[in-house]
Amino acid sequence: MARFYPLYVRRSDGKLESVAKGGRREPNEPTPEQLDQKPDKNGVADYHRQITPDEPKSLDWRRKLGGMLAREMRWKDESGQDIGYMLAAFPENYRLYEHVKKSERDGKTEVKSKKHAGGGNDRQDAYLYGHPEGKKKRFRSPADFFPHLLWLCTDESGDPDNCTCKICSPEDLENAIPGAKIKVERVIKPESVVRPSLNTAAAGMTRQPSAQSTKLKPDPGVPKPAKSPTTSKPSLVPTPLPKSKNPDQHIDSQYHTFTYRPGEVVWFQRGQAWGLGAVLRRWRTANNQFHYTVQPLSWPGHYSEAVTKSSDLEMRPWLAWSVPRFTNDALNHLRDPPMYETADWQGMMQKRYGNGDLEVDGSILAAKAIDSTYTPFHLNKVTEPEPGVTEKHYDAIYLGAEKIWTGDPIRLQIGSGTDIMVVHSIIETLRSPSSTTNTPHPPPQTCHFLGDLYTLSSTPHPNPSIPSPASPSNNPHLPPRMTQDLAHRNARSIPTKNTASFWHLVAPRQRLDLHAAKGRWYEATRILPVLQPASYAEAARTGSIQEASLWMNSRGDCLNSNRPAGSPKLEKFNRRRETRLEALGQAVPPHTEIMEGLAPPSSVMGNLDPALSGASAAGFGGERHAGQSELQMEIDPKFDSASDAEGAKQHAGAGGAGRQAGSGQGGLEDFMDLGEMDSAEGMQGFGRDYGGGGQRQGGGYY
Repeated sequence: MARFYPLYVRRSDGKLESVAKGGRREPNEPTPEQLDQKPDKNGVADYHRQITPDEPKSLDWRRKLGGMLAREMRWKDESGQDIGYMLAAFPENYRLYEHVKKSERDGKTEVKSKKHAGGGNDRQDAYLYGHPEGKKKRFRSPADFFPHLLWLCTDESGDPDNCTCKICSPEDLENAIPGAKIKVERVIKPESVVRPSLNTAAAGMTRQPSAQSTKLKPDPGVPKPAKSPTTSKPSLVPTPLPKSKNPDQHIDSQYHTFTYRPGEVVWFQRGQAWGLGAVLRRWRTANNQFHYTVQPLSWPGHYSEAVTKSSDLEMRPWLAWSVPRFTNDALNHLRDPPMYETADWQGMMQKRYGNGDLEVDGSILAAKAIDSTYTPFHLNKVTEPEPGVTEKHYDAIYLGAEKIWTGDPIRLQIGSGTDIMVVHSIIETLRSPSSTTNTPHPPPQTCHFLGDLYTLSSTPHPNPSIPSPASPSNNPHLPPRMTQDLAHRNARSIPTKNTASFWHLVAPRQRLDLHAAKGRWYEATRILPVLQPASYAEAARTGSIQEASLWMNSRGDCLNSNRPAGSPKLEKFNRRRETRLEALGQAVPPHTEIMEGLAPPSSVMGNLDPALSGASAAGFGGERHAGQSELQMEIDPKFDSASDAEGAKQHAGAGGAGRQAGSGQGGLEDFMDLGEMDSAEGMQGFGRDYGGGGQRQGGGYY
């Protein structure tokens, strides 16, 4: 068979069910009686059966539809020659059935007419089901379906009134409405007058063609539409991915590399407990093992030694778990939440707030304070878009606990919940008092992201031998981390579900405030095996790996944790810090250094975690010190960061360690006891319950 370029139809109105008379729902397919293949008493079998994607009739329909699309859009290769196209699959939820009728005598099919198109059958017609109006509105041929397919591919408004197919636009009302004797001229909306290029990807042929032959150019004989309000929007064009200008930026853009970055705040395993610390440096050994130096966060009166972590299993992103309750229980009930900068450290040492652990509560207060800060760095250029307004463009920013580069994907508060932005610039705007602006009393200093917005979509993809629309070679505008993550996920979903996911461009060159960012994006295929190992294994087996964002908190979520019931919600805020060390403040020792690059420390063994050398950990880990509880305290991996004691009690009874918070016993028993499990399975967001579709913090949803 000749070579064909596969086309992916990335929009569909197909429905697997439709609403019949009386409001009942019914399958959008042949009836059960029509699907029954048993012959009657006369030996006549009259039934419908679904045609699989690799059968000749399906290939024939998709080849004809691809050819009609190519002719309609006047696609040619660089030499001006026509080339072959075919649909990789029908639009989602559209399925091809054939009506088979045959007679059998003595176990053999009886052929009544050898000239019939059914071949050895009395009839063998094909019908395409899936139109949203139900099973009676089926398409009888590729030519019948083509106008509807063209509308799906070209009308960005998605308005079915713009479709010219016989089902969406029945010109003969006598056939559509019994008794009607008139014909009407259909009015086509202005948006459909000019058809933009198809929202498809010519990803390759059945056998991969040369790189030169895959480049397409528009037919010079087709005039370009004039820009006017009556024409439809042009196809969206992604912004080229910014180049890495820093060795660390290049390292962090790759798929299989360090999960954590210098300067970030992380959870780390500390003996039999978990702590909060800042990553100071990272390096790789000759056997390609990753190592991190982590400085525990603490209160200003004491600092523990930095430790070395040599496995991602010993670490978690700050936003993977919700912040726990203070171990000094009275702090959880203050009307005005305590802040690191103004905390009553002396009162905590004197046990005025309970018999808690000073270092643990100091680390919680420090992490919450850092979560509200931002620090742009690596200045790229300075512009003056208008008099009195200066814009500084940076290549990186510390946003809360995380470090974000240009070229990074970030998770968004807006959209579907899994939408992302690929950051192309980090812009800080400075306004002089005399500058003119349309906004009354604009803030003198603001910071925002500039980048392209994407949403995760899926498309039918029944043939694993054809490259998916998400393949890295087809998406040079996306970071390798995103394309390779989807490549691994599609390798699971295509064989099991016949679907492939891809990142669909929603809007290029958009500006978003820092508050719109949940945090940086993590690869599901790398972070979920750590956060949810058993759930991930099952999702990988069934081809249902979801976005890691569904198991992550957002920057600012910690602000209202540990608040008394009924307290008003605090508004999120951004506090600019000139340097990362200023953001870390007194939570780390003076003269702390954050090292870029991959140079190992001069003496690794001197900084090893006591847990790695067999030393026991007291409290949060390490030796006891002034103001620390004498109790051996542990963290519960199923801890639910309740806003009141009742929420913690509910969680303890639902499968936690069986302990209750708020007793004044120090509170670390409400953290993590790793003796009950070997992995992080069950740590659903460290206080978030995603099973029911909501995100739980304590007893309520938000």
